[in-house]
Amino acid sequence: MKKLKNDIFFKTILIFIGVSFFLFLISYGLSKHFILSLVLSEPHLIEEILDAFNLVWLKISLVFFVLMIVTYFILKSLRNRVYEDLDVVSEYIYEISENKNYQKTLKIKHYLEFLKIAVGLKNITKRLVQKDKKSSKK
Repeated sequence: MKKLKNDIFFKTILIFIGVSFFLFLISYGLSKHFILSLVLSEPHLIEEILDAFNLVWLKISLVFFVLMIVTYFILKSLRNRVYEDLDVVSEYIYEISENKNYQKTLKIKHYLEFLKIAVGLKNITKRLVQKDKKSSKK
């Protein structure tokens, strides 16, 4: 199960980086084409403009790369929090279904959505306890 989670995360990150890089290259190419299509009286002026242009794009590339790295670590942190809550919910469901451990506690730490799921599971557990009590009385 863990392998599937990692594959989905890394595929999403790779698609994001790939699309961003592709758009980055297109904007670079279009900008360079625009500069080269300028008609200037002195040829060395175009070379100076291209040098400045390439320097600016190098700086933009470095900022882009740093932002991608920061984004990766932020998403990895979010992913770890989600997996932590998912593991707690999965363990709780396993304990209820396989071991009939209705006293197991369920503590969600990070996200409201998982808390709503936890409340629903607690209600189901209460019904199962009542159902087991009724069936044991008979």
